[in-house]
This record gives sequence, C-alpha cells and structure tokens, in this order.
Amino acid sequence: MSDPPVRHPMSYIGYEPERQTLKYRCPAKHEGWDCPMSSMCNAGKSYGKTVRVPHELDPRRFPELPRATKKFERMYKGRTSVERVNARLKVYWGADDGNLVGSRRFVAQVGVVLAVHAVFATLLAMAPRREGTLGKSKLGPIAEALRAKPQEPAVARF
Repeated sequence: MSDPPVRHPMSYIGYEPERQTLKYRCPAKHEGWDCPMSSMCNAGKSYGKTVRVPHELDPRRFPELPRATKKFERMYKGRTSVERVNARLKVYWGADDGNLVGSRRFVAQVGVVLAVHAVFATLLAMAPRREGTLGKSKLGPIAEALRAKPQEPAVARF
C-alpha cells in the first residue's frame, strides 16, 4: 500500500437497462496496468471488482449516459451549438425583451428569424470561398450542389 494512497476512478463499462444500473470496473484490470492494491480489492477475480450503481439512487448524479464519456462529449457539443443559436435569438433578435404580447406573435417572430437564418445560411453556402490554408473545413454536399447549380440571370418582372 502506498502512502498516501493513490486513488483512480472506476472505469465506466456501460449502462445495464434490464437492471437499470451503471456498471463500473476496476481501472487496473480494465486498462491493463498493475495495481499494488489489486490483491485486496479484486480478491483474486480475473475480471476485477465490479460495482453497479442504481440509476434511481440519484438520476441527476448518475444519468444513463455519464458525463465522462466520449458519447456524452459529442452530444454536449450539439447542445452548445443549439445554445449559441438560442443566444442569437435572444440577444441579437430580441426574442426575450418582452415587447411581444401573446404566444402567436412570439412564435411568428421566432419563425421569421429562423427563416432569415436559413436564407443567410444558404447565401453563405453559395458564396465563393477564399482558397488557402485558413481552415480545414470543407463544403457540405448541399453547399456543393448549390455551388454547382448554374446561375440563372435575374429577370425583372413587373
């Protein structure tokens, strides 16, 4: 035993829906390194110590998808992009300033703002890009199709 003891977090193995528990395993056995406490903790088990935490114990602390996983990080990135759009709605377009009375007017304003966002996104996708090394992002398939579409001359209609 080391002094002070070195503690490692248990390795997350997965969610067991039939038991509604989160399953954790000894990090030394899971990751394949030697632990001086292995004989005491694992008691000769080749798989290592396993702990199951019931989801109902505290659903906010023990969600079905723990925060320290790659899948959670991917999903959270999507949430942050949605929050940026919500911030634009509130700050730049004034969706939360309280000047609109009634849910129909509010929904109409948000709908118009989202339509304007879609138009600007389409125009931005059709705009020519500067060739160079400023970024590694590429056009998506929709933007490529819009760029490949032949431009029709504008005809004035009266």
